[in-house]
Amino acid sequence: MARAVSPARRRAVAVLREILEKSGRSNLLLAEKSRDLAPPDADLLRAIVLGVLRHKTALDAEIASVSRVPLPRLAPNLREILEVGLFQVRHLDRVPAYAAVDDAVSHAKARGGTGAGGLVNAILRNLLRRPPEIRNPKSEIRNAGPERLAVHYSHPKFLVERWLERFGAQTTAGILDADNAPSALDLMTNPRRGDRESLRAALAAEGVETAVSPLSPLALSVVSGNPLRSPLFAAGRFTVQDVGSQLLPLLLPPGELLVDLAAAPGGKSFSAVLHGRVKRSIALDSSSPRLRLLLENRSRLDVPEVAAAAGDVLAPPLAAGLSDRVLFDAPCSGTGTLRKNPEIRYRVTPEAIERLSRAQESGLESAASLLAPGGYLLYSTCSLELEENERVVERVLARSAEIRPAAIEAPEALRTLVSGHRFRILPGPTTDGFTAHLIRRAPAG
Repeated sequence: MARAVSPARRRAVAVLREILEKSGRSNLLLAEKSRDLAPPDADLLRAIVLGVLRHKTALDAEIASVSRVPLPRLAPNLREILEVGLFQVRHLDRVPAYAAVDDAVSHAKARGGTGAGGLVNAILRNLLRRPPEIRNPKSEIRNAGPERLAVHYSHPKFLVERWLERFGAQTTAGILDADNAPSALDLMTNPRRGDRESLRAALAAEGVETAVSPLSPLALSVVSGNPLRSPLFAAGRFTVQDVGSQLLPLLLPPGELLVDLAAAPGGKSFSAVLHGRVKRSIALDSSSPRLRLLLENRSRLDVPEVAAAAGDVLAPPLAAGLSDRVLFDAPCSGTGTLRKNPEIRYRVTPEAIERLSRAQESGLESAASLLAPGGYLLYSTCSLELEENERVVERVLARSAEIRPAAIEAPEALRTLVSGHRFRILPGPTTDGFTAHLIRRAPAG
């Protein structure tokens, strides 16, 4: 009788197929598929799915080198079964190699019979006898050409090429390393329910270890444990938000009213109010489910100063010149977030980036129309690409004499990341990548 396949590994194969064949989102699918699993199995499911996505091209290259069947012709699920098995062998010390291989063979037999099990067994046993081509990515691989870097780090070659040209070999290697590292969950402290240190101590008492972020005064990054199972979450002591997203409002000069566009589930509006950057915020979004989540977060955190509004960024149901502060965190390619959203690397193309840049341009013009005289607008993306950042701002500014670049006066912890009116943080050990530009409408008279 074939041994039972662990639920985490079995579901990992199904989730990967959903992501790669049906354009599913890893964070949503992992939340859904791990809901009824025991915590260790849920953690293993997450580690396998995100790990395979971060290393897929390299895993496939190894598999193809010994498989007698071309990868595109493998029966449904066999490719993912092989990827899941090989990822555990190469990258998860907590999983013995024999257990990963036995599970993969049993799974293949259950899905495709004895022949499928034999093929999976032969491929993985062959690869077990062969060490990985590159053991130390911080030495030889850092000086490799774009094609080898793209395979080793499972990134699109065109992205690697453009990053090498813009950032140089050392910085690009740092970005690629960061993109393939495990991602931490970031929390934003609610100062109305206690300070950051008291929250950190309360979480530690429940077995959740956190580290203080040097970038945002309310941010904690989770080192171990699951804070979402803590009653502190339901009590509104914190919310989940990336550090980079938390610090964006800190780039705006203090003001009265913020209009936060494409805002749900509201993190940047909450950050702006809780950091004391603005007194009130209108958070506008076109997604009803995301707005409902915003309202739930507002109630849980007790931040009534944030109002929700339904509407399209391109035709906001708000008066022109309404606000002295506007934040437009534009929908983008997400090339700064390939660690937390690793599936993006298999979907992004130069053509998609160009299409997004045109939509961002229209959105930025709409955002600028909401600015009162003398008001400030922060345009941001989680992209590293010039087409979605500098080029968008240049084209919009070129068409209007009313709005001009404005120098960013950032908190001391962020000043090295500012150049004039541009802020940029590259993916690294503590945050994903973000780019932002500050714009000002000319004062009246």
